[in-house]
Amino acid sequence: MSRRGRRRPASSPGDAGAVAPVYEGPEALEALLARAGTPLAIGEVADRFARAVAAGEPRAAVIPALFAEEPRFASPDEARRLYANLFGLWARIAAGLGPHDDAPELVPEPPPAPPLPERGLSPGRELTVEVVDAVWRNLAAASPREAQRARDRYAGAQPDLAAWLDAVPLPEAGALAAADLVFEAWAMLDQAFGERLGAAPWRLLRALEAEPPPLETTQPALAPYAAEQLDVVGDETAGFGPAERAQVERAVAAAVAALTASLREPS
Repeated sequence: MSRRGRRRPASSPGDAGAVAPVYEGPEALEALLARAGTPLAIGEVADRFARAVAAGEPRAAVIPALFAEEPRFASPDEARRLYANLFGLWARIAAGLGPHDDAPELVPEPPPAPPLPERGLSPGRELTVEVVDAVWRNLAAASPREAQRARDRYAGAQPDLAAWLDAVPLPEAGALAAADLVFEAWAMLDQAFGERLGAAPWRLLRALEAEPPPLETTQPALAPYAAEQLDVVGDETAGFGPAERAQVERAVAAAVAALTASLREPS
């Protein structure tokens, strides 16, 4: 899911329908590949795809081999965009087209992150869509130093939550996504409610972990964001099936429920 500067394993994204093939052109794809950490030029990728198509190999076996190490993504949207373009190029190669044949012009970069709302001014106990969107976008755009400061503040403010998340059983394929989503949820709640947000206690986390209230009930504005990030994990990570996703969803729901329960009433 840090989001949202998320780094996912370079395993097969599979053929899940969450990522539709979209080819934005050779310049856009080459830039996305470079940011993800592969030195391959668009022509080399197209050649690999052409050989694989001729040999009858599935794209899920070919795309992970483009990355010598775990790919780097500034955000889940960038990860989704890269895989959509790779899927789109694969479809073009399979149809007998090359990377430059009738390719669209370079698509502009996404706009900068919106400004964060003033910390602690949200009323009530529920996040708004605007806060969720602004916080994840700013986390995705943060420098490594800024991102580390945020994570250090999270660890200091939520020691029980961090320890519980380390101890709760999670599948290897989803542990990073769970940690990222819980951190991001804390960041959103902290931005929205400021000093009203308390520390989630270990005892409550343990009480909630088996059957937490659904995220859609506790923080409805956060639920679509979390679902989208887990869609990305499912697309990109081998071994992250429905059972593994359900484990991660329970952990995230328990963490968010405990954080929401820690909210104090406005003074």
